Amino acid sequence: MPERLGGGKAFIQQFKDAWVRHNKVTIRAAAAQYNLMPLLLAGVCWIEVGGDPSFIDRVAFEVRAFDWSGPPIVDRITVTTAPAKTSFGAVSMQLRTAAQTMGLNPAAMSMTDFRALASCLERDVFNIDTVARHLRQLVDHDKLPSPLSMGQVRIVGARYNRGVGLSLDQIQKNTSYGDFIVKFWPRFSGLIQ
Repeated sequence: MPERLGGGKAFIQQFKDAWVRHNKVTIRAAAAQYNLMPLLLAGVCWIEVGGDPSFIDRVAFEVRAFDWSGPPIVDRITVTTAPAKTSFGAVSMQLRTAAQTMGLNPAAMSMTDFRALASCLERDVFNIDTVARHLRQLVDHDKLPSPLSMGQVRIVGARYNRGVGLSLDQIQKNTSYGDFIVKFWPRFSGLIQ
């Protein structure tokens, strides 16, 4: 909503702050479980929260699932994104990323499997835990030590946003997502205390 109607940048930032504050116990517990810095997880949560409402994600998924319903030759020329690339959860996470994080093969999953996973991601505790697990996998991907330096926080943040398909050198050329987490580290600290 525009500022003149009570929305705008200040509103969304207040929402993000309140969401992280409300979920701080879960954030701290998930960070501890996966040996992560709680502020890294809080930063990813803060950035991702407040996107499209769940019903928009559901509609997008169903349109994509229909559009990608075959045959394979048609799927190759479709104009929509693959259904597994739909993001779900308050802390946005693509279905394929969540599946891989859990050790599942997205290519072997049915649309029913993806719908079930989407429902799980819409539950904050499951969502936060899956994001934390994924962040741990990203730390391990680059063989980063614990605790992370601020430079390494930038890398992990960038990887959350850009994936593991890029080399470390490529990631280091654009760490803007991770830079944001480091810049607002004190803010996140205040939210989860």
